[in-house]
Amino acid sequence: MRVLLLASPVVQPDFDRIARIPDLGLVSLAAAIDDLCDVHVADLHGIKDPDEFVRRHANRYDLIGLTAMSFQYARALELARIAKDAGAEVVIGGYHPTLFYREIGSSSDLMLIDYIVRGEGERTFRELVQALIRGSQLDDVPGLSYRFGSEMKHNPPRALLNPEEIEMPNRDARLIRDGFYAFDVPVDSVETSRGCTQGCKFCSINSMYGRSFRKFEIKRVIEDIQDAEEHGAGSIFFPDDNITLDVKRLEAICDAIIDAGLTHLRYKTQASASGIASSERLVKKMGEAGFDGVFLGVESASKRNLQFFGKGRMSDHAERAVRYLHDNDIIVSTGLIGGNPDDTAEDMWANFHLARQLKVDFPIFYINTPYPKTPMREELERMGLITNNDFRFYDGLHANVRTKHLSAEEVQYITWEMNARYYNWEWFKYNKVKRLYPRWFAREALRLAPIYAKRKLELLLRIKSRRDMFREDLARGELCKGVA
Repeated sequence: MRVLLLASPVVQPDFDRIARIPDLGLVSLAAAIDDLCDVHVADLHGIKDPDEFVRRHANRYDLIGLTAMSFQYARALELARIAKDAGAEVVIGGYHPTLFYREIGSSSDLMLIDYIVRGEGERTFRELVQALIRGSQLDDVPGLSYRFGSEMKHNPPRALLNPEEIEMPNRDARLIRDGFYAFDVPVDSVETSRGCTQGCKFCSINSMYGRSFRKFEIKRVIEDIQDAEEHGAGSIFFPDDNITLDVKRLEAICDAIIDAGLTHLRYKTQASASGIASSERLVKKMGEAGFDGVFLGVESASKRNLQFFGKGRMSDHAERAVRYLHDNDIIVSTGLIGGNPDDTAEDMWANFHLARQLKVDFPIFYINTPYPKTPMREELERMGLITNNDFRFYDGLHANVRTKHLSAEEVQYITWEMNARYYNWEWFKYNKVKRLYPRWFAREALRLAPIYAKRKLELLLRIKSRRDMFREDLARGELCKGVA
């Protein structure tokens, strides 16, 4: 049996210029079945023509797997059609299929999908492949939905795996190995834990794993880092759902990195502001280990909005967290969410001013998004504030909601303006990116300078308005560019 696993080609263009990271989940799935069959992984966001790639390769495989978040799902169906036309069976997994499996199973999508692996995939996918090889029944595979005639049957869910059951990723299974980077350094991912015990109302993680937090042995984490480096990585991204839930453990990981002589690599992760702010010692150790980038979930300048998110006092910790990180030469990115039910334009701009006050290197001005099956979506539906149910635009950067005071277009435009105005001369003076990644910074400056100069001239000559430029960027999906 031959299996091909495909990562979605759909990315956000602005983020893609900063980091393009190969899919970790699929090489973990490959490791779970590589003793049973021939398996390959293709990160389609690393190539120019994904459709042509799939057409060229699909007829060599018996089973083709796709993974998708909500904004990637429609594109996954297009690739599923190519796979089916080539004679392969199709299995799909990831957040959206896991949360929407019943809706998928009762829709016309059923004709393109043979199997859905729900939730954590390694064990379920292995048992699916075993059953297909043996020709045995599928009704005793927990976590699996499968097509049966004109309908889809849904087996009971699977219990979460013990970390010891999860094989090390099989990076040798990758067919596409170039073109992945963080700034200008080749990058790969290594996970140290799975799950989160917090209850943020906008998040899908609890629906995937429940409120759980499972940790891999630190020895395995170090071996995984070494394997990633052997496969060409000079930078490591830790995609853990909440790596700072156990601050002492993250400090122990830093110690292990130092002891293993791996401080020459560049490490990046996402973390809670409260976790980082809780320990100056931790952040100092992160700097010593080689961390040079952290994404902080600050979420909002408004305590009212933080309460609405189920986030507590996140912004109270933000100033200390950013100071600790900057004191240790670590680039800070923050997520700040606007477009919340009671937001006025002034409330949205408060996020901008908070980012400027904190001297954040890369603020990401997200827009509140009613992700499927989340408590947030239920509340926004009750309020009548959801304006769009086309999941292709559920990427956190498109406005799919209005507020009680602003239309969806006004929410989108204010967010665009915040991005447009943030990256000015003041930002140029304080950001750490230009020093830590001078070649990347110079290259981006040379790429953007003529674009901004042309736009400024068009504004001066009244050839175009800012609204015209906003609509151009919206049509291209480049929502973080604008014009200063």
